[in-house]
Amino acid sequence: MRDIVENSKFADEISSRKTRYIASVDLGTTTIRCFIYTQNVEVVGRAEEKVSLLYPQPGYVEMDPSDLWEKFVNVIKAAIADSGVCPKDIDCLGITTLRATFLTWDRRSGEALHNFIVWKDIRADNLVKEWNNSWTLMGLRFGSSILYNILRQKRYLAASVLKFMNIQVTLRLKWVFENIKRVKDLASQGQVMFGTIDTWLVYKLSGGKVHATDYSNASGTALYDPFIQDWSDIMRGLLSLPKSIYPQLRDSVGEWCTCSPDLFGAPIPITAVVSDQGAALFGACGFRRGDVKITLGTGSFLNVNTGDKAHASISGIYPVHGWKDWEGLIHMAEASSNDNGSVIEWGRKIGLYENASETSDMASSVKSSNNVFFIPAFQGIQAPVNDARATSGFLGLSEDTSRAHMVRAMLESLAFRVYQMYNTVREEADYDLLNLRVDGGVSRNDFMMQMIATLTGKPIERPLCTDSSALGCAFLAGIGAGIWKSRSELLPLSKTERVFKPDMDLQPKLLALMKEWERALQRFTKWQTVP
Repeated sequence: MRDIVENSKFADEISSRKTRYIASVDLGTTTIRCFIYTQNVEVVGRAEEKVSLLYPQPGYVEMDPSDLWEKFVNVIKAAIADSGVCPKDIDCLGITTLRATFLTWDRRSGEALHNFIVWKDIRADNLVKEWNNSWTLMGLRFGSSILYNILRQKRYLAASVLKFMNIQVTLRLKWVFENIKRVKDLASQGQVMFGTIDTWLVYKLSGGKVHATDYSNASGTALYDPFIQDWSDIMRGLLSLPKSIYPQLRDSVGEWCTCSPDLFGAPIPITAVVSDQGAALFGACGFRRGDVKITLGTGSFLNVNTGDKAHASISGIYPVHGWKDWEGLIHMAEASSNDNGSVIEWGRKIGLYENASETSDMASSVKSSNNVFFIPAFQGIQAPVNDARATSGFLGLSEDTSRAHMVRAMLESLAFRVYQMYNTVREEADYDLLNLRVDGGVSRNDFMMQMIATLTGKPIERPLCTDSSALGCAFLAGIGAGIWKSRSELLPLSKTERVFKPDMDLQPKLLALMKEWERALQRFTKWQTVP
């Protein structure tokens, strides 16, 4: 793997150039962005495209593979054009994608058999409920390394295993094999291939030669067991899925394939493939056990580097992988809240403010929320509450309530959710939580950042570059191309824009306010009707 540059016919030319260029593509739920970085992490070119989500019927969320592929290629071309760099001077390409969004396709023709099924899709909810009700019995009957690790650590099984794994992906795949006739027919002939978005992109870029995924993307599905670091034979057997559909597991860093020169004007090597959250932790230089990265985008994600051990949880914290490079495999403990930036966008749409950038000043313009509380549960409440039936709303409105009070209550609720996740991991961890770094668009909200710092009692570092997923992917791709030799070389490149220091005098008051918010939260749980 380390010989990718040396073995290239362009090695002499690359080594003679003073400036090295890395293309990094970050494909998310709503946008595809490409950045062209130099080895000094200067952005010399960028481009962006909106992702088109399809909603064919209630609960279904999809992406058109042809449309996604066209936008993926176009955004890379546009970023290279914006940089003014000749395509042949791009040393490498890294790809980071959202997880838990998948496709199946025809092994012979490469034709997609349906649209991508997105992580937000709930078509398999009835199957999830069935499994949730019967999982304990199945776990006792068939065994599970996750159950084993929880019990071995003398933790009580207070929740189902579904709270530890992204079971939705697995059961959506089961739904596809049971309900899409073309998939059923081709599966009987051994001609179906399966993959998450990263797998499919590499398959396309390699001209159908590479069917592989990296460890971080695989770990976002319950088809993979992070404790044994391999596809789970137990889950495959329970679902009756053929082993032939599974992609090969690869390190995040390495010689994945080389793009055809017909695509971008030069044969650019792909040297990194990694999940968005793993890339974000890498971009934050969270290389030590206990380092914390908080991504604040459409949803919020709290990821903790757990070193060489998977995190066994009873509260709904997922054990996933961050990345696997030449220095080893890094495990992460991950908690998520589906509603974060989506709440701020909703406030804009209903007219509470014109721009999201106004919210920090609006919240700061009043001394308190005037006993108004907001519950951010458009898609239920995730760990540690774990209630898919929870709903959103305000509590405590009066004739004295102003828009500023409502906005402050909304931002406070988002900070409380982050602290819930942080505190859950802290209580479960047998190691200290170290640096806290933030990224994502919502991390620009100073009111929220200060509140999170005070709640956690930890300084919050906001980097100069809040596109941590794209940056982390570029770092990994650069290592794969020999631009950097180790993680330690990247530390000087990580620049902090601002540090929010906790106000320890205010912390008791905020924690007391959170207790009241949690009391309000109970009023909004178990609300929505379950079909």
